[in-house]
Amino acid sequence: MTPRHSRPEGAEKRLEEAVRAAKRQRDKAVRQAETTFWTEIAELKQSYRGAQTDIASVLGVTRDAILKSVNKYAGGQEE
Repeated sequence: MTPRHSRPEGAEKRLEEAVRAAKRQRDKAVRQAETTFWTEIAELKQSYRGAQTDIASVLGVTRDAILKSVNKYAGGQEE
């Protein structure tokens, strides 16, 4: 029979708090990366007529997906 785990008192609670803190940090970093990326895309799609179609082709997404992501992460920034 496999021996039972022996947890120090409060270890589970400390582990849970550490995991939640790591997840919050990761979520913040992902959000910042998405915001930076889509802000850049918002600027690039203004480069020339048809640029959004070309960007969609490069990224392998639809033009609508680009529009929605720019609106979500870059606040609909259109320069």
